[in-house]
Amino acid sequence: MQNQDYQTRQVILVDENDNELGVENILVAHRGEGKKHRALSVILYRPTSSKTSLGVSKSVEILMQKRSHDKPVFKGLWSNTCCTNLRPGDTYLERAVSRLDEEMGIVVKKEDLKLLYRFSYDAVDTTNPGWSENEVDTVIVGEWDGEMKLNPEEAEDAKWMGYEEMKEDMEKNPDIYSPWHKLIINDPRFVSAVI
Repeated sequence: MQNQDYQTRQVILVDENDNELGVENILVAHRGEGKKHRALSVILYRPTSSKTSLGVSKSVEILMQKRSHDKPVFKGLWSNTCCTNLRPGDTYLERAVSRLDEEMGIVVKKEDLKLLYRFSYDAVDTTNPGWSENEVDTVIVGEWDGEMKLNPEEAEDAKWMGYEEMKEDMEKNPDIYSPWHKLIINDPRFVSAVI
């Protein structure tokens, strides 16, 4: 791990209902079974359409990120556009805007994004023993199509992927996707809002 920010960054510890319990170092919060902390996941999407024998079919493409091997957990997996843990004093939309810029070089305004829902999950990182995620994650979405410049310490690669294609690939290759991304993509609240 090359990013020195991980040595000093604090995260907000929460209970299952997202009530604040205190703060902890980000690395400590991700060791072992992890300590429940506040996070956000941003998914940017763009509408697409294609001609079929039945007419025009409308769908969306989702901007995916391949997580850098410099990250402490779930390295090298495909995931949502960006995600982060909230720090003391952060607000959701403002942090989503700043994190999109930090990770992906994407510039948006907070008015371009929408808080969708919140869920709690935990996942052990089987590819990196001793690490895990244990989060109350807030899903934020936005329609977007523009230029990006990846920060290699955060994202190794990025691509647009059709929703149906992604669902099929997740069934065939579940181990290449982050656990929280699989939960979001299959959640009816995400599907009804975006697809």
